[in-house]
Amino acid sequence: MKPDEQDRSRGKPLVSTETRWDGSRIEPVAPISTKEMELPIVKSGMKRLDQAFTLIELLIVIAIIGILAAMILTAVSKAKNSASKATDINNLRQIVIALQTYTSDANDVLPPPNWDNGGGNRPGWLYTPDSADGDRYNLQKGLFWPILQSPKIYFCPMDKPDEARMSAHDGVVEQRKQQISSYAMNGAVIGYMSMIFPPVKLEQMDAGDCAFWETDETDPWYFNDGANYPGEGVSPRHYQGGIQATFGGQVNYVRLDDWYKDVAATNKNRLWCYPLSADGGDPAYPGHTQP
Repeated sequence: MKPDEQDRSRGKPLVSTETRWDGSRIEPVAPISTKEMELPIVKSGMKRLDQAFTLIELLIVIAIIGILAAMILTAVSKAKNSASKATDINNLRQIVIALQTYTSDANDVLPPPNWDNGGGNRPGWLYTPDSADGDRYNLQKGLFWPILQSPKIYFCPMDKPDEARMSAHDGVVEQRKQQISSYAMNGAVIGYMSMIFPPVKLEQMDAGDCAFWETDETDPWYFNDGANYPGEGVSPRHYQGGIQATFGGQVNYVRLDDWYKDVAATNKNRLWCYPLSADGGDPAYPGHTQP
C-alpha cells in the first residue's frame, strides 16, 4: 500500500508528496506534514487605497493650504511694495535732476512750487494753471515737462489718483482736484502762505532740506495743487513711511514717526526750511502755525 493510501485508511487528510527526477524515474523525497499545511495566513498591515479621509484630516489639510496661501500673498505684497518704493526713488531722483537742470538755466532761482490752489496763471514745476481751456492742471505746461516728458515719472505705481476718499478738511467724500502727480514740492521756497516771489535760490537751501515728497493720500484736500506744508504729511503707503527727495539730490525712505517729529519741532529743520525766516516757516506765522 502506498503512503498516501495508508493516510487515507487511517482517516487522516490526504497529504501531497514532493518528488524529484533522478534521470530515469520519479522518486518521492519527503511527505509534506500536516502542520506545514496548516500555517496561518499573514494579513497585510497596509490600509486600503480607496479609504476616505476623515473630517479631521480634511480640516487639517485645508488649514495648511490656508496658511501657505497667506504666506504667499504676504510675500507677493511685500515684493510689490518694494518694487513700488524703488520706482518712487527713481522718479524723485529724476525730478530733482530736473530741478537742478531748471535752476542752472534760471540763474539758480528755484521754480514756483504751484502753491496756487489751481488758480492764477503763474507757471510752476508741475503745471501752468489755465482755466481758460478748462484744464487747470495741465502737466505738459509744467516747467519740468520739457525735461521729464513722461507722465509716469510723476506717479507712484501704488497711487490711485482718481479714488474718492473722505476729506477731513472738507468733511465730504471727494476726489482729488489735482490728479497728475503723487508728489508735492515744499512750499518753503516761497515762504508758504506768504507767497514771496520770486522763489529763493537753490544755493540758499541746505543740501539736506526736503524738496519733494510723496503726498499723504488719505485726504484728497492735500492734492489741491502742487505744493504742501510739511504738516500735510507724507504718504504711509510703504509700510508706515514714504519717499522724500532733498535739494542736494539725495532720495530716501522716511518713516512717519520721524517725519512728524520734524513737523512738530518749532525750530528750523529739514522740513521747515524757508531760509529768510528765523524758524524756517512762514514769516507771517511764527512757530510753524498755519492759517
